[in-house]
Formats: sequence, structure tokens, C-alpha cells
Amino acid sequence: MRPSPAAAGVSGLGFSAFTERNQPRYLRYAAARLGVDSAVRSAVEATFAFAQAQWHWLLAQPGLALDVWEELRYQVSCESEHYPPVIRNVARLYDRLPQTSADSVLLCRHLGLDVDEASDLMGVERAAVEAGLVVAHRNLPFLVERGCM
Repeated sequence: MRPSPAAAGVSGLGFSAFTERNQPRYLRYAAARLGVDSAVRSAVEATFAFAQAQWHWLLAQPGLALDVWEELRYQVSCESEHYPPVIRNVARLYDRLPQTSADSVLLCRHLGLDVDEASDLMGVERAAVEAGLVVAHRNLPFLVERGCM
């Protein structure tokens, strides 16, 4: 069943608001992982194309932000196969830590997001970001400190 024109308009506004809110942070994350402008744009554009195509389904899911974040991770991962990381130690961070831990470090320690903003962006609980930072600190303390990347 297709949504009514009014519902589709509201849904379109919701997607536009989601994009406007998250696009700058997605771009910063992708840039920190990829560094190459064309790859950054490609990953973020593909992520939003996925989200737009699946928007009605995503709205019915319990973790819209998480689902779109996972797509961004996937797109960045695909692009990273073609470009070496430009930030020192990013590859080591992602090679040695679970993705949530690596993302938590990158977002909180390198990009300067607070834990609440990082958890909101990733679509996970605050405790998951905090735990990710603890795991990272235990395993790679020299990479967790701000400015060590």
C-alpha cells in the first residue's frame, strides 16, 4: 500500500530533516576515514540514496539511525579499499578494535563529539559508546588520547 500524498509529504520532510541534521557529521566521519573528497562524497551520497530508497521501511524499524549508520560504515569500507587512510593510525584503530569501539574513538577523540552526540549519530545507547571507549583505552591507549591520531 502506497502512502497518501500527505503522508508522503510528511515522510519527505522527515527524510530532508534527517539528511540536513546528519550529512555534515557523516561527511566529517567519512573524511576522517577516507580523506579523498570524491570517495567521501561517494560514500555519503550512497548512504543517503539507500536511506531515501528505504525510508518508509526504515521508519518502521526500531533503529533508524543505527541502520543508516551501518550503511555509512559499509559504504566507507567499500571506498576504503581503494584509498589508504590519510589520518595516521586510523587503519590500526579499525584493524585492532571492534567497529563500535573504533567509531567511538574516531567520533569522540578525533572529531570532538561528546558521547551523547556520538551515540545519537551511531544509533546506539550511550553505554555502548562509553564501553567502546573503555575497550579502546584498554587495548590501544596511545590511540585513544585526543590528538594521537
